[in-house]
Amino acid sequence: MKFLPFLPLALALSLPLSAQTAKGPTFGFSAQINAPLGNLKDDTDKTVGGGASFLVQWNLSGGHAIRPRLDLNVFNVSVYEPSHSNYRESRDLSAVGLGVDYLYYVGGMPKGLYLTAGAGATRWDLSYTTSDRVGNGFSSSYDRSKNTTSLSLAAGLGWQFTRVIGLEARFVHAPYKAFDLNNPTSTTRTDVNRDGDFLQLAATFRW
Repeated sequence: MKFLPFLPLALALSLPLSAQTAKGPTFGFSAQINAPLGNLKDDTDKTVGGGASFLVQWNLSGGHAIRPRLDLNVFNVSVYEPSHSNYRESRDLSAVGLGVDYLYYVGGMPKGLYLTAGAGATRWDLSYTTSDRVGNGFSSSYDRSKNTTSLSLAAGLGWQFTRVIGLEARFVHAPYKAFDLNNPTSTTRTDVNRDGDFLQLAATFRW
């Protein structure tokens, strides 16, 4: 399974060969908001994240398209601070992904309604910090980070309003490992598997 993180890169490098009969690629980017679900929702205290992606798209015949992508998504810091205590802990999550999407335009042309599905590799960076109040501020007492690279899957639909502007909604599944924080006062941190699910609403722009 160690080869999985390199699969999207291999696919992306092979795409120009498979799209020789299509016109040249279009380039673009997206700006997105991410609503966490499940474990990710718990780890972020239900806060919404944001991100941006760089997109390259080859439009094939019959309404089909292939789109490699580079993603950066950041989730807000989650803070746990018990009442009547000088203790505080926080988590910060970010994800960098490389993947490939398949798009199918229902009308047969790269405009209007389309369906999309994709796969890729996502690297999660999780930082975990505990601190104690000192005067009017906090002093870090424990600082640890964890990195996870996993296979990610996505599916959704979108609407291409013009050649430049579109709107897309996707469900993303990108597992990661985190620290077990069920007992916030424990000094022992056990790794746990997290589903990494979130809903993404993205505005896309192409040129």
